[in-house]
Amino acid sequence: MDQIADSISWKSYLEAGNRAFDLGRYADAEKLFQKALIEARKEFAAGPLMETDDEHSSGEGLDAVMPDGSSVVKVADNPSFAEIYERVGDLYWVQAAYSQAEEAYKLALSVKEKCYEPNSLELAPTLNKMGQVFRAQGKFSDVEPYYRRALSIYESHPDSNKMELANTLESLADFYRTHGKFEQAEPLFQMAISEREAELGPDDPTLGPMLKNLALLYHADGKFDRAEPLYERALKLCEKQWGPDHPSVATILNYQAEMFRMMGDFERSEKTHWRALKIRQTVLGLEHPSTAQTLGNLALLFHIQCRYDQAEPLYKTLLEIRTKDWGPKHMHVAEVLNSLAEVYKDQGKYSDAEQHYWRALSIVQENNGPEHPSVARSIQDLAELYELMENFDEADRLYRWGLGLSEKALGAEHPDVAALMARYASLQKKMCLDDDDTDLLWQD
Repeated sequence: MDQIADSISWKSYLEAGNRAFDLGRYADAEKLFQKALIEARKEFAAGPLMETDDEHSSGEGLDAVMPDGSSVVKVADNPSFAEIYERVGDLYWVQAAYSQAEEAYKLALSVKEKCYEPNSLELAPTLNKMGQVFRAQGKFSDVEPYYRRALSIYESHPDSNKMELANTLESLADFYRTHGKFEQAEPLFQMAISEREAELGPDDPTLGPMLKNLALLYHADGKFDRAEPLYERALKLCEKQWGPDHPSVATILNYQAEMFRMMGDFERSEKTHWRALKIRQTVLGLEHPSTAQTLGNLALLFHIQCRYDQAEPLYKTLLEIRTKDWGPKHMHVAEVLNSLAEVYKDQGKYSDAEQHYWRALSIVQENNGPEHPSVARSIQDLAELYELMENFDEADRLYRWGLGLSEKALGAEHPDVAALMARYASLQKKMCLDDDDTDLLWQD
């Protein structure tokens, strides 16, 4: 039996690992990729595949051939190793083990750079994956160079895979979009869509995510007339691919509904939010984070229309969900407490508002520290409430507390500090007028 195992090639192990990977059997895939590396080492490497610190190398399993943080110095210069390492990286990527994926992709890229010319198409997919894994880890300064290099390679090869080119264009465009670089993102999205349409046709369902992302760009930039038809087209393609009640459909509906709200089209916003909520509640359950998001959006929509009787119960339900999901002292809970306090304040339920504002402040202090700017904002909310209640002494105390924190954290010239100072000055005028009225009463 051992002789049979010894006769299995690295490629057979790799293919078996790929099948296990496709079936979601990740532990099996990892073992098979490990065996593929060991067999490739036997076939191609005269010496050890990698030099590792003896303290950290077990001599067996993936630890013997993959970095564990103390390791990689040398890799065999054969494309076969790059192929295996890249699949190992893919395996870690789908499991959100991003640091391990990064190390595997780095090894794959290192081998490829030794085996191919700098402008070889073989490098481009790995470069794109490096950009993705850096982005997932928040290493944003490293993202753009890898995407740009991959894009440069694809563009220099007219015969390159158009879908891979489109994917890289979209990856870079979406990176720019999420960082507010709309002018750089827009042409890249348009190019990505054009490439995919030319290859697959305008009705291919895989166009949906690109159309949605371009719509999000226009949405964030306030160009609603451009965003609306793209959302609609993305929605139709998504419904065509997944059916009308899929969570991906609800995601697009949620974005659409928020856009309608920002346009002031409250009727369409409400109708679209209800449809998104129905899908998410049915498919994902009431307590799922996506369902909670739609609940919050609906509550806000009712709130800004002064429909407090509808906003209040939704915020209460959302508070229960957030507390259960994140615990009673999480910042997500503080956000809902603050929103609920606003609803109470707007209805004149000052006692309820006061209670919720203080609870929110306590959570913010505990999470961010007593001198964080967010603490000053929570204090300002309370100060404004007490001012509204004509409890000027308490409002004065809170304004001074908030101003002290803001000036220390942000500097005296910061716009937030200036705005808070203006509110405090307004309170001072009210207090002076109140004192004058009191004096007149005594004179009478």
